[in-house]
Amino acid sequence: MKVRFRFAAPAAAALLALVPFPATAQYSNEFTPAKLLSQGKTTHDIAGNGTVVVQVQVNADGSHKAIKVLRSTNSGDNAAAMDIAQSSSYRPAHRGTTPVVSFYDFTLRFKGKAVVNAPSEGSGGVPSGGAVSPAAGQVAALIRQHQYSAAVSKAQGELMNSPGDDSLRQMLGIAEFDNGNVTAAAAAFDKVQNVGSQFRPIAAASFARAAVSVATSNPTQALAYANKAMAIQPSANSRFALGVAQLANNQNAEALASLKAAHDAELNDRSLATSSKVNLDQELMRAYIATGDTAGAQSIAEEIKRLDPNSNAGTQAMGDSLLRSGVTAFNNKDYATALDDFDKAAASGSPDVAFQANVLAAKAIGNSAKPDYKRMQAYAEKALAIKPNDANANFALGIALTGQWFGDHNDNTKKTASATLSKADQEAKDQGDEGLALQIESFMKKYLNGSPSGQAGGGS
Repeated sequence: MKVRFRFAAPAAAALLALVPFPATAQYSNEFTPAKLLSQGKTTHDIAGNGTVVVQVQVNADGSHKAIKVLRSTNSGDNAAAMDIAQSSSYRPAHRGTTPVVSFYDFTLRFKGKAVVNAPSEGSGGVPSGGAVSPAAGQVAALIRQHQYSAAVSKAQGELMNSPGDDSLRQMLGIAEFDNGNVTAAAAAFDKVQNVGSQFRPIAAASFARAAVSVATSNPTQALAYANKAMAIQPSANSRFALGVAQLANNQNAEALASLKAAHDAELNDRSLATSSKVNLDQELMRAYIATGDTAGAQSIAEEIKRLDPNSNAGTQAMGDSLLRSGVTAFNNKDYATALDDFDKAAASGSPDVAFQANVLAAKAIGNSAKPDYKRMQAYAEKALAIKPNDANANFALGIALTGQWFGDHNDNTKKTASATLSKADQEAKDQGDEGLALQIESFMKKYLNGSPSGQAGGGS
């Protein structure tokens, strides 16, 4: 009797369900500039009209130091400007969620004996002067007080009465961003005709983070947001978001170019956290794998290991890539190549990758013209050492043992095969996989209810 039962060729979708590629990484490496929280006061006399720009070093812990006057149109106001800058409070800049040291250019405009805070160009600070409408100014005041939810509600209410107030809508975007709702922030900025220069950094960050956030659920929207981020501020952060969105839309060559540009710009940035560099590298590796560049993917895997010796992100991605190529060879009935890929995947990937690789290797042997059932058993047992109660792995082991029974006619081999297949059947039912359970029962009925005759041919 010859064994004619075969495993179906593995589908790519099923493979990904068992060994998922790392989920689209959170956008954790965007730069959010330092910003003014509250303006200080001065005990110095104000000389008169003028504009003074003070450079302030804002440390990661929120402490700060007014360093020097960068520009001044009235030197008599310099002492007052330095005093105000030093007595103010600031939110530190961030790389993702990590606070970092940065410089804030505090522009102070004096009129008569009064001072009006004006936003530094590109600072991300919230202006409170004539640059915004009165309603937007009220929202800005709430933002400075960290009352972000109240600022959102205030802006939404005022927009019902003034839907054409772009400064108010931009304040809504800032409030949503600071409140952690990046998709709502992007939606707010998306309705603004012309984003003001002082709002452009935070608008670009909103579009970039929103693009990554919706890349899986809404690839088309992600790409639109990423392109807006690039149009506003073509930074490494925007290119990262664009690359992630392009990958989600299967624009793999374009994604590789975008992510490589972001990688080259950010890799040597000492202020960028290692976790953010690893995050960027994971996405770049996805692009290399998607374009079939195994050498490029391997080089990034090695770079991830250098950046973080404790990370297995690179090896997991390489293992997944080898699984994919092995599945392609399997589907083309090139079982020798498939086995080679599965062996490499098992050696280079995580336990989940190794498990799946060993199950697929057992299947490849079972489907070959002259199966080596001892070798098939060894692969199945490697998989079961990782997941002892998996129905597919036990099914593979049961088939390998059945094939051996066909060769040695040993009743103990048959009993072990029967027990293993019965266990696989129950596991399939427990997992709700009735289709697999029916396959196992069909196999048992056909090949274990009788005496073996001849060499077992064909596989699982």
